[in-house]
Amino acid sequence: MKKTLLYILLVAVFAVTIVSWWHFSGYLLSSRAPGDFLLGIGRLIGLLAGVMLPLQLILIGRVKWVESVFGLDKLSRMHRTNGLIILGLILLHPFLMVLAYSMSNETGLVSQYLLFLKYWDHILLATIGYLMLLGTIMLSLTIIRRKLKYEWWYYVHIFNYIAIAFIFLHTRETTPDSNYLPWEIFWWGIYVFTFFNIMWFRFTRPVLRFWQHKFTVERVVDLGPATSIYITGRNMDKFKIQAGQFMIFRFLQKGFWKQAHPFSMSMAPNGRELRLTAKKLGDFTNELPKILVGTQVLIDGPHGVYTEKLITKQKLLFIAGGIGITPIRSILESLGTRYPDKFLLYSNKSQAETILGDELAELSTKNNFKITNIYDGEQVTGAEFGRLDKTMLARLVPDIAERDIFLCGPPPMMLALRKAMVELGVPKSQIHFERFAL
Repeated sequence: MKKTLLYILLVAVFAVTIVSWWHFSGYLLSSRAPGDFLLGIGRLIGLLAGVMLPLQLILIGRVKWVESVFGLDKLSRMHRTNGLIILGLILLHPFLMVLAYSMSNETGLVSQYLLFLKYWDHILLATIGYLMLLGTIMLSLTIIRRKLKYEWWYYVHIFNYIAIAFIFLHTRETTPDSNYLPWEIFWWGIYVFTFFNIMWFRFTRPVLRFWQHKFTVERVVDLGPATSIYITGRNMDKFKIQAGQFMIFRFLQKGFWKQAHPFSMSMAPNGRELRLTAKKLGDFTNELPKILVGTQVLIDGPHGVYTEKLITKQKLLFIAGGIGITPIRSILESLGTRYPDKFLLYSNKSQAETILGDELAELSTKNNFKITNIYDGEQVTGAEFGRLDKTMLARLVPDIAERDIFLCGPPPMMLALRKAMVELGVPKSQIHFERFAL
C-alpha cells in the first residue's frame, strides 16, 4: 500500500509538471516561428530535470518513509539510474535553449549565450551549477568504476547541494509560468519539502538520537580478519532496530570522526548493546582495532528491509559469503527455535578467513539450524570444497525451490547465485538480498 501511494505521488508530481508546461508552452510545438519547437522541447527538458534533481536527493537521502518501503540498496540503484537520466537532460537543455533563441534572434550560439548572461540574472549561477553537477556525476562514475575510497564519493556529492541550489534559482525564474502563484507554490513546495527531509533524516535525527542515547564504545575485539565493536548507551531498550538491519557509524575519535561507514549488526538486538563486525578490507576497516573504549558514536539508522518480515515460507535457507554472515547471523539468532527447517551455507576461502565461526557453531545447536561450511581455497574435513554454484546448490539443498532464501555476500557472488537459483526454479519473490554499495 505504501509503495502504491509513493508511486501515485511521483506520477502526480510529473503530471503537474507536464500539464503546466503544456498549458504555458505547448503552443510552441505547433508554431512556425524559427526555433519555437526547440524552445518548447528545451523548456520541457529543463522542467523534467528540475523535478528529478530533488528526487535524486530523496533517493539517497536516507529518508525513512521512502527507505522503509524500498530499502537503501534498491534506492541506491534507482539513484544511479536517475542520475544518468539527469545527465542526459542537463546536457541537452542548455544546448536546445541557446540554439532555439539563436535561431529566433538570428545570432550565433556564442553571441546568444552572452546575451543570456547579460539579460537573465541567474544564468551564470545556472552555468556553474550545471558544470558542478556534470562534474559530480562524472567523478562519481569514475570513483565507482575504479573502486576508489568511499570518502571520495561522499565528499564529491556534497557539491550536489550547491549545484541544485544554483539550478533551482534559474528554473523558477525562466519558465513562462514562473509568475503564476499555483506554479510558484508547487515548485517551491518540491524543493522545500526535499530540503526539510534531507535536513531531518541526514542530520537532525541522528544528532537527536545521539543526545537521547549517548552511544559509546564499550569494547573492541580484534578477530584477526575482522573487528567486532560493542556499543552501549542510555535507554538502549528504546532504540528500535531489527535483526538484519544496518546503520551508518561515525566514531567521534581523532583520525576517525571525519568518516562515516555502513555496517550490519552481527548480533540480534537485546536492548543492552549493539555489535558491528567489520572485515579488514581497506584503510578504514584495518584501523578499527584502534578505536578506544569510551569513544562516542554518532549513529544514522537503522536502515534496511533485510529482516525476518520477508519470510513467507516455513523452510529457510541462508547463504553467506565472507563478511556477509553478519546480518544473517543476527537474523538466525533473532529467530530462535522458530522455523525448525533452517539451513545455512557459509562460503569462505579458508578456515582462517572464516568470521564468527565458533559463535555460529554454538548458535546452531541452541537455535536448531544446520550449517555447511564451504571453502574454495583449502580442503577441510567435514566441509565442502569448491565454489558454491548451481550444481552444489542443487546437491546440498534439493528442495531449494520450497524455501525462502536470505543471501548476503560479495556482489559478484550474489549475482551468480541469484541466477543459479532462478534456473533451479526458485521464484524471485523468495530470494531476499540487500546490499548498500555505491
